[in-house]
Amino acid sequence: MPPEQRRAAIVDAAVDLLEDHGPELSTRMVAEAAGVAEGTLFRVFPTLPDLLGATYTEFLSRERLLGRLATIDLGTTLESRTLGCIRGIVDYFGHVHAVLPPPAHATVNAPHAVCARDAHTERFADLRSWVVDAITPHAAELTVTPETYAHYLKALSMGLAMARPGGLTPEDVARFALDGARRKDTP
Repeated sequence: MPPEQRRAAIVDAAVDLLEDHGPELSTRMVAEAAGVAEGTLFRVFPTLPDLLGATYTEFLSRERLLGRLATIDLGTTLESRTLGCIRGIVDYFGHVHAVLPPPAHATVNAPHAVCARDAHTERFADLRSWVVDAITPHAAELTVTPETYAHYLKALSMGLAMARPGGLTPEDVARFALDGARRKDTP
């Protein structure tokens, strides 16, 4: 197998394991799943942090995120798009944080942690662009710009994703985002 194909096969196996085992995955598990000897794995990735960096980069890739977002039914109304965006953001953050918990302070500057942080920052921008694109057709229905609305939706959705089980649902957050907290019938 050519070196680049072998590298890709190892990373693919590691991503699949990461989904099931989180950061507890081992080189032995990855080697077995990729169908290579552990020594071969270490010729491709000299250290576990090298393997983790490549795995986190793939796990947090733009293509993976866009693939997840493409499966979300946004509907055609502002309400359905708001709810779809919230569900997409909550799903993404819940998935990522279940698999990649924040690194311990001692390893926060390790190369694999830096790779994950950088990729995560890029995915924040991709999520914002996705929300802006989804909401822009309804800009005339908003009191704020689609960019500002996207910022609010991300903040609310991230709060929902991190606060589970707080009793709130994506529908609750969508209602709040669309209608606010103040009653309209009071001065």
